[in-house]
Amino acid sequence: MAKKAGWLLGAAGLLAVLLLLPAPETAAPTIRTHLAMGTVVTLKLYGVEEGAAGPLMDLAFAAIDRVDTLMSRHLEASELSRINRLAGEQVVATAPEIIQVLERAQYFAGLSGGAFDVTVGAVSRLWDFPHARMPPAADRLTAALPLVDYRQLQVQQGQVRFLRPGLYLDLGAVGKGFAADQAVAALQQAGVACGLVDVSGNIRFWGHKPDGWPWRLGVKHPRRADQQLEVDDLGLPALATSGDYEQYFEYRGERFHHLLDPATGYPAGRAISATVWAETATDADILSTTVFVLGPEAGLKLIASLPRTEALVFFEEGGQLRHRVSAGLEGRFRFAAAPGD
Repeated sequence: MAKKAGWLLGAAGLLAVLLLLPAPETAAPTIRTHLAMGTVVTLKLYGVEEGAAGPLMDLAFAAIDRVDTLMSRHLEASELSRINRLAGEQVVATAPEIIQVLERAQYFAGLSGGAFDVTVGAVSRLWDFPHARMPPAADRLTAALPLVDYRQLQVQQGQVRFLRPGLYLDLGAVGKGFAADQAVAALQQAGVACGLVDVSGNIRFWGHKPDGWPWRLGVKHPRRADQQLEVDDLGLPALATSGDYEQYFEYRGERFHHLLDPATGYPAGRAISATVWAETATDADILSTTVFVLGPEAGLKLIASLPRTEALVFFEEGGQLRHRVSAGLEGRFRFAAAPGD
């Protein structure tokens, strides 16, 4: 009997990444969902008996919950909230996971000239997504903008310090990807050979599916519900998308989304969406935001400078919707009708 290809929709948000996973009965994964980090987490394990899957999934979800407890800026008791309260006055020793994320964030902040900047919290807190219904007052943004400067964040020897009081960290553009990586690490350490973790569209997978099919990926079109891009297996185990339609509101005829340009404090406008494939979900999460802010030309130039990283960018030019891809995606994708059409 011929194998049938089935499409599984990634968690809501981002670009609605799709996963083309042929799933005959003999290769069907065990699937569970979990609420964490303000979203739905989906976990699929292959080659694991139903009875053994529960404790393994609990292990993965516990790893994700720990990241949420550490990195949520909405939880007063989180480690990130403690840093935001204290680091402007003293050096703060913190959890190794926080240091790991901040060091990676600072690395890409330097590479991108600040297009990615976790100190954007000084202005993102004024916008207050996802609850925002109107933009913050311009004078408040102007006053907060000097506090957006990754160079004023010092991270070394397990400690964090703000060189300028008033800085405010926001890990919303890296935390979900890092959580996916942490879940995968926990499962691999427990001996799970194959699976997938989807944290609101930040996807990380590993191993070889029992049916022998590759991890074939598809990306839903950001503006056309009847169209998607089918993408070949790139040999990269993580992807993430940043799009202008994930969180937005309309105010006086203008549309405002949550992906802010650290240089202006306002929503970035050079792209509609950016999808990045990378070795880790942490990097994919960071870079999808970075490329979105930079736009297609500068964003793809950055991607070209990085090993084993690919990107797809949708943008508007001359009133027309266009897309560009990195070199490794050339000839590796095709437009097709969306599933069900």
